[in-house]
Amino acid sequence: MKEQIKNLAVLFGGRSVEHEISVITALQLINVLDVERYRPIPVYIAQSGRWYTGDALLNKEFYKKLPASLSQVQEVTLLPVPRIGGLTVLQPKKHGEVIPVDIYFLAFHGTYGEDGCIQGLMEMADVAYTGCGVLSAALGMNKYQCKKHLAAHGIPVLPATVVHRDEGRKSLTAVRDRILSTPGLEQFPLFIKPCNLGSSIGISVASDIAGLNAALVNTFRYDAQAIVEPCVKDILEINVAVLEDEEPVASVVEMPVSTSGVLTYEDKYLRGEGNKQAGESQGMASLTRVIDPKDLNVELKQAAIEYALKAFKVLGCSGVARIDFIIDSTTAQIYFNEINTLPGSLSFYLWVKSEPPLLYTELLNRIIERAEMRQRTKVALRRNEGLRALFK
Repeated sequence: MKEQIKNLAVLFGGRSVEHEISVITALQLINVLDVERYRPIPVYIAQSGRWYTGDALLNKEFYKKLPASLSQVQEVTLLPVPRIGGLTVLQPKKHGEVIPVDIYFLAFHGTYGEDGCIQGLMEMADVAYTGCGVLSAALGMNKYQCKKHLAAHGIPVLPATVVHRDEGRKSLTAVRDRILSTPGLEQFPLFIKPCNLGSSIGISVASDIAGLNAALVNTFRYDAQAIVEPCVKDILEINVAVLEDEEPVASVVEMPVSTSGVLTYEDKYLRGEGNKQAGESQGMASLTRVIDPKDLNVELKQAAIEYALKAFKVLGCSGVARIDFIIDSTTAQIYFNEINTLPGSLSFYLWVKSEPPLLYTELLNRIIERAEMRQRTKVALRRNEGLRALFK
């Protein structure tokens, strides 16, 4: 008997500076979805926070004509109420109608999508959704809290401190003195970046006090918290993706190539061939990289894989994540840098090159299957039993 095709709502966009990158990831995955198993329903969340669906969202040209193109789609929402079974239409003539959805595929990057917010809504609605849950998503987004948590489990991290925007407004001098008195941060250069963003947005390297002040001001344009770390001069960056399974599995290692020593937004999204015109980026898949670098120390490769698997477990991650490390080439010391609980392009380019190779379509199938399995487990929990006993 042929398996019934399931409705898969792919959610993307959102109220984040990584909005456009999310659109790229979503369109990529929809294009390779197993259409014999899943019927894609694109759901675009505009930067206004309003939700829209419609076939027009599948065309890249739609996003170049915003906001006028929104007239081609219908407004919907997901109500935080169990057993509704899908997306509620908000259009006047169809108000209250429900578009059936079996599974929600989250393709967000950054705040309000990758940080536990949308995951909380999914939990309230009691629906099957892909990727990390509330806690692991929130921990993964906050770079400082994530590092403190992993360090407590034996994963090496660089020394760091956090500066709050309100603290900086009161006295940059006091902030500077506190930073420079933090063990491991006593001397320049220092690395400053938003505590709750990805995609290398808002990052700076400070070589002196004036540079530190400017870097903090720049970071506070994007986030209310800045994380400050020592700047490793002779640096290598390596990444590993991890996929949820009965026992999580790691991909091949990659070494991203930077034009400036530190990966920038342009390095990640605008350097690849065919990506020189706005709107033509292929997301993280366009980044210049060396996959499974042969000249990298085998022990460092293995350490990255083992730490990545451990971090995935310790944080309680689901779906697919990419864990990024830095290596101090002078000391051959490896440090956890950050985790992307919903990596750009879902890191499909790493799985294709892994052994055995895992094609993008099969990667999506596995992520969706695990989401359905988690939902079945939650549904089986007898969470109302205590309430029933109380009112007998």
